[in-house]
Amino acid sequence: MKNTMLVIVFILLTKLCVAQAVDFDLLSYNGLHFYATKSKILKKLGKPQKVYDPNYDCGFLVTDDSQSIVYTTLDYDTIKFTGNKKEKYLLEYVNFKKDHTIIVKYGDRNLSHKTNFSELVGMFGDQIKEGFGKKLDGVFIVFSEGYEDGLRIYIANGKLTRLEYWSPC
Repeated sequence: MKNTMLVIVFILLTKLCVAQAVDFDLLSYNGLHFYATKSKILKKLGKPQKVYDPNYDCGFLVTDDSQSIVYTTLDYDTIKFTGNKKEKYLLEYVNFKKDHTIIVKYGDRNLSHKTNFSELVGMFGDQIKEGFGKKLDGVFIVFSEGYEDGLRIYIANGKLTRLEYWSPC
């Protein structure tokens, strides 16, 4: 009996821990993994509308002239990938509100403009409920397991509107 209870508690704690972190390896858009090469992005999505240095002041995507690290954003308006040849490009920005056809996969689940708050709680855990009122408008960050970065998730009227890669300053 004691061993059975320990197994049940262990399973519940494991599920709770897993649900409270984002796994970037589970995220993909249009067959492109969260981290993708520039050539794969161009092959799948074609020529971007804009290509530029994102020129961030802080965070993991800061261009560092002293170390010759340069980041480039491939901007498709509602989807942006930022990175470089050495580190690959990451899915930095997705605007579901502006384009209702976008579907981002998180494992076997779909994230779209139809994704509601309770579905997000099911994916990322109960801790995201903090700070939300009845209207369910706001922003929360789900951190990646073992790292300092994460995913910033925007909600309006209880529905997913935007995803952004987030890193600390």
